[in-house]
Amino acid sequence: MVHWKKGISIVIKTITIPLLIFLFFEILDRLVVGMGVINTSADIKMLLRNLVSSYAFALAINANLGAGRMDLSIGGQMYVGVIFGGVLAIDLGLGGVGMLVLAMLIGGLCGVIVGVLFVNFRILPMILGIGMTLIFECMSFSVNNQQGVTIYGKEGFSILSDSAFVIGVIIVILLVMTILYEYSSFGYKLKAIQGNQGLAHNNGINIYINCIICYFVAGILTGCAGVFEAAFKGSLTPVLGMESNSVVFNNFFPMLLGAWIGTFSRNQTLGILMGSLSVRVMIIGMSRLRLGTTTQNIIVYVLLLLFVIFNTNKGKIAYNRVKRKRIAEAKRMREEKK
Repeated sequence: MVHWKKGISIVIKTITIPLLIFLFFEILDRLVVGMGVINTSADIKMLLRNLVSSYAFALAINANLGAGRMDLSIGGQMYVGVIFGGVLAIDLGLGGVGMLVLAMLIGGLCGVIVGVLFVNFRILPMILGIGMTLIFECMSFSVNNQQGVTIYGKEGFSILSDSAFVIGVIIVILLVMTILYEYSSFGYKLKAIQGNQGLAHNNGINIYINCIICYFVAGILTGCAGVFEAAFKGSLTPVLGMESNSVVFNNFFPMLLGAWIGTFSRNQTLGILMGSLSVRVMIIGMSRLRLGTTTQNIIVYVLLLLFVIFNTNKGKIAYNRVKRKRIAEAKRMREEKK
């Protein structure tokens, strides 16, 4: 009975944030514009495609950030993986599934390159990420006459917009990443490194191999995210001048919110899925209110800042609460003695 109660409590805590956000915007949208957040099957398709892209990219950010490394090159890795993988898939007639596999493999290879450079040259992760971003952007810009990749109307690519396929991909990501982080030796070693890198190294854990695997996993996830980003837009055009970093910052809030939810669900991978869902529902809700993209971004980034402030100071808040209770208890005891 106790286990059932604990399980129900975890489920409730896990779904509370996305459910509250959905209810808030459902009520607000119906009051203001007379329609809800989700109204047609097209809305569901749009939500799922954006969700899988946001979810995969948020996991990619978390793959290294959880170990204290901020890799800014994952946006560039996404462009290289999707554009090279997409062009190859079109030329070879492999369709959407082939593009997805190739983009993930190429993205993973880019991640390994960044990881090997970091391990061998010990360049600060953010500095290395900036340099590699510029290189990856130039690489993606150089292929296919600077046109990127267009999959709209191409035969075999409609599967990337199929709701059942997208849901299947989300489930596969959830299961694979949960097994990797929670039930594999890699996940065990990663948690040990996150706890104390020096102690983990002294106990025989190869922190360098673990680091490269983190970069590899992040690269695979960025490739997956980028394919569905391209499926939503119909194409992916290369960018220059660090513009690929915009996709990193756009998915920072889903990652941070999801990591926080993961502390309640006891599964960070599931928590990040709920965080991504929360932010995507929020954006659809704001779109229903006819708020422009710039206004939406301002609201999301303000919420991100407020969340970071809260998350950073929650220990102080708890400490001050306990301190006030102790002072009140001391005053009460003093009064009783009088």
